[in-house]
Amino acid sequence: MGDKIDVEKLISYSDDLVQFLKNEKDINSLKHCVEQSDTLHSRCRSDHTGLHTSLQGYHKQIDACKQKIEAAKAEVASDVEIHLLQKELDEEIQKETLLREDLR
Repeated sequence: MGDKIDVEKLISYSDDLVQFLKNEKDINSLKHCVEQSDTLHSRCRSDHTGLHTSLQGYHKQIDACKQKIEAAKAEVASDVEIHLLQKELDEEIQKETLLREDLR
């Protein structure tokens, strides 16, 4: 608590505030400002909640897409696997051709 309060400034500020609040018009203006501030705060909180909910939904959608991508990658054969399978198919076709020729 190293802060020192300037008592003279504090008293001066208090006097100014009292003078300001003595005027009925100023009080009504202050009330109006407070009401607008509360309304704005409420709208901001509502917008924040809506955006937060949307953001959570987007994160869930992104996670679902990532899972679908991983599942699709797991189902799709790699180029090397396809090449090996093609080689095996070609070999089997050659064997079949040779067997047909032998049967003739």
